[in-house]
Amino acid sequence: MDATTEAKNKPNDSVPKALYSQSDITALGSFSRSHLYNLVALGRFPAPALRLGPRFTRWSAAEVDAWFADPAAWIAAHAKAAA
Repeated sequence: MDATTEAKNKPNDSVPKALYSQSDITALGSFSRSHLYNLVALGRFPAPALRLGPRFTRWSAAEVDAWFADPAAWIAAHAKAAA
């Protein structure tokens, strides 16, 4: 393999992540999968942005990062939008 091929196959850590998996979120928040889905059901956490079948669910990284930065503000902003 030449250097160009290796560079293409190497993950780029400088590119921000666009989607988070359930395991990414539960690791970041140190809470369980059931707690995550309870928060989503109550409207206190962003809903999944992408569902491709029962075993592939992803959340928008921007929405999740906004929630982790200030959960109370995110909930307040989205409660007004839903009402």
